Amino acid sequence: MIRVLPAAAGAACAAALAAAVLWAPVAVAPLVALLAVLVGLGWPRLLALPSPSGTSAVVAVAGVGATAALVLGGTQGRARPLADPSAAGAAEAVLAALGLSVVLAFLHQILRRDGRPRLAESVAGTVAGAAVAGLATGWLSAAALQPDVVLVGAGGLAAALLVTALPWPQRLTGALALVAAGAAAAAVAGLLPDVRAVEAAVLGVALAVVVGAVDRLLVALPRATSRRLSGTIGLVSAGLAAVPVQLLAAVVGP
Repeated sequence: MIRVLPAAAGAACAAALAAAVLWAPVAVAPLVALLAVLVGLGWPRLLALPSPSGTSAVVAVAGVGATAALVLGGTQGRARPLADPSAAGAAEAVLAALGLSVVLAFLHQILRRDGRPRLAESVAGTVAGAAVAGLATGWLSAAALQPDVVLVGAGGLAAALLVTALPWPQRLTGALALVAAGAAAAAVAGLLPDVRAVEAAVLGVALAVVVGAVDRLLVALPRATSRRLSGTIGLVSAGLAAVPVQLLAAVVGP
């Protein structure tokens, strides 16, 4: 159960993103913002950080802020959808959100009234969670640049996550995830016109590496056994998976 729920949560997120790209592209931004909020709710409690409510707020604001910056950013203050979906635009949105999150993280510590135990750990954990939430905007940038890459990435991500749910040692599921994600991504690419199978397979392998790293880092945490919190692990994988997806979308182009 400890590895089934993260896989289910992450795969469901990948499926929702793929469905949005296919049938309702306007829903990609709200989904990315929702992903950031859900990561914010679970992240500080999964890591057992002090003052979790404040950390949740900072992480959620960072993710929603990065999404808004990417969607609404434009020249001369004029809002227009996905004003700059390029790699540079996505990077600017994430950096702005991270900068804001650092300020908010320190403000959160100033406002704490619990004696501020584990201060450095709290700040580091807050900024790390904000980074995950901010990087998730890569899905939005990729959807604007090349929607087919999102579909390929969703397929590879879901395959990698589902393999990690198998009740086998992590070193075995990690190796199998590389094969499964690469094959699944290449299979999806075979149905699409704009992504080559080789590119898709490389993306799938990269996604499996992300999923495997998150699996090894977070599943061993004491609170990962909680049904309420374990799904956060899969959502973190989905957020970080946006990075290789967005990079391939930038390479493939519109």
